[in-house]
Amino acid sequence: MTSLLIVDDDQYIREGLKRLINWKALNITRLAEAEGAYEALELMEANRSHIVLTDIRMPKGDGLHLIEQIRLRNWNTSIVVLSGYNEYAYVRQAMKHHVEDYLLKPIDASELTEIIASCTERFQGQYIAEQMQRESFQLLKNNILLRWVQNRIQYDQLREKLKFLQLPLLMNEQYQICIIDWHDRQEGELARTEEQYRSFAILNSVEEVLQERGRGIAFLNEHRQIVVLFTDEGNDSDGFRASNQSWMTELSKRYGEILKTPWVNYFGKVTCLPRLLHESYSEALAQCSASKGVLETERELELVSHNPIIRQVERYVQEQYSEELTLQLLSHQFNVNSVYLGRLFKKEIGESFNDYLNRIRLNHAKKMLAVTALKATEIATAVGFLDPNYFFRKFKLVHGISPSDYRLSVNNLSEQ
Repeated sequence: MTSLLIVDDDQYIREGLKRLINWKALNITRLAEAEGAYEALELMEANRSHIVLTDIRMPKGDGLHLIEQIRLRNWNTSIVVLSGYNEYAYVRQAMKHHVEDYLLKPIDASELTEIIASCTERFQGQYIAEQMQRESFQLLKNNILLRWVQNRIQYDQLREKLKFLQLPLLMNEQYQICIIDWHDRQEGELARTEEQYRSFAILNSVEEVLQERGRGIAFLNEHRQIVVLFTDEGNDSDGFRASNQSWMTELSKRYGEILKTPWVNYFGKVTCLPRLLHESYSEALAQCSASKGVLETERELELVSHNPIIRQVERYVQEQYSEELTLQLLSHQFNVNSVYLGRLFKKEIGESFNDYLNRIRLNHAKKMLAVTALKATEIATAVGFLDPNYFFRKFKLVHGISPSDYRLSVNNLSEQ
């Protein structure tokens, strides 16, 4: 994945260098040539090379001028100098500009191979380091923004973190959250690679356009939904809201077709205080949850596994979810080792037994919140949670909002 530029005024030398060694074996994927510094700089401006192999004395721009210009532009380019026996004074000048090495003509193939291999290895190491640094930055940014919209970070800490990330998001007058959901229940469970493709494809598309327009920033939540944080310096909240909705409608039509993926937008309210951004996020998340239908058939009604033991366990949990259920109790019920049962369950279902049980209970809790007047603590007990506080934490972790906020959002939606 490395490119190399040969710069020499002698065409025969350029041709000879191209044939001298096996460039592909050294991971040189693009090999270009120029007959002097001026042509080389033009080529580098258009398509920068990682390595430059250059002669020193050339009539159409000498090598020293080329090296100086590369360093003045701060290009991260490895430079290898070709020189004659009577050009050592020029080589000494070139060495001041941090060239990688120099070779005396005629060129020795093994020596050139060793030098180029060293250069490509360095660039590969730099590429990996840069990728890791970029991924680390993205992860940190995503974490801080998600904590902000979920109201899980102190304002002073948020200000410091955003300053470190060079994200001037607290200087605006208006904020609004839009959640992009790409899940289609009719498709059923998607492969992990497909989930990653959809979420990152939409995220990258939105991020690019947001950056061009200066409208805000986008990131992922724990459900792999895309969270769009709109910002504005004005104070016309109605105009801000209408503009965001119109813009996202246009975006979803255009990119939804290009990416061939479902794309639905859910908006929270406009707020003028960054401290209250979590209210906009909670409202958008509640709209998303409510739109999927709290009374529709949930995924747990489907038996996922083909293994006869695990299918029996699934059916038993779906019927007895409100009772005390553990792997130990089920292992006695079905006459199987508890450790083996836990491993087999994870392999067949794709999640641990406890996560599966909590999901079943939380989905039933959602239904009860929507259609009964029972208190949240009563519902927690009814669906099998012995500790109401644990129920509240799990509900907010999975659904993004508290049980009371979820109930309020469903009631508001039914009244519209």
